[in-house]
Amino acid sequence: MKKSSVAMCLFLGALVGCSTTGGRPEAKSLFNGRDLSGWVAMYGGDWSVEDGMLVGRNGRDWSTNPERSGSWLRTGKQYSDFILELDYAINEGGNSGVFIRSALEKNPAFTGHEMQILADYGRPPTKGSSGSLYDVIAAAKNMSKPAGEWNHVRIVTRGRRIQITWNGEQTIDYATGRLTKGCIGLQNHDAKSVVKFRNIRIT
Repeated sequence: MKKSSVAMCLFLGALVGCSTTGGRPEAKSLFNGRDLSGWVAMYGGDWSVEDGMLVGRNGRDWSTNPERSGSWLRTGKQYSDFILELDYAINEGGNSGVFIRSALEKNPAFTGHEMQILADYGRPPTKGSSGSLYDVIAAAKNMSKPAGEWNHVRIVTRGRRIQITWNGEQTIDYATGRLTKGCIGLQNHDAKSVVKFRNIRIT
């Protein structure tokens, strides 16, 4: 084989190697299971790490006013297109949410979106029930498990499109008119709510 042919084979082999190993982004943990590194608490409430879980309690000042925020925990970075996966569990009567591409100012449920979290197993879906994009679109089906049990959520954002798979079933496919870059956040809603998160990963 000529030297030029050998060189070409090596070059093509390198390209193939790059496309299969370097071209596929890897999921990274957003929560180390030990402390709140990489997260910023907003407007009070209590966040702690217990047995490798991120726990929110004693939330305060939440309302439906788009101009005002209650307490929440946000990422230190802002994100645009991503895949976010996490597990959550909430107590009976609890209220929480996952904020998607939210701004630092005003109410994060209205600058970006909030995927609502409630202990509402077995109830029909609405724009305010668990799994909804709060006040915007209901989940296709209420996949919420009973209070205290773990739920798995996968949120995919690509441009204006937001897709949510919840406990193995796609429940949201929506084109947003809101921000397409912002913080990921977790809500601690009120003094009666205790919410737990684990296995928080982003690609």
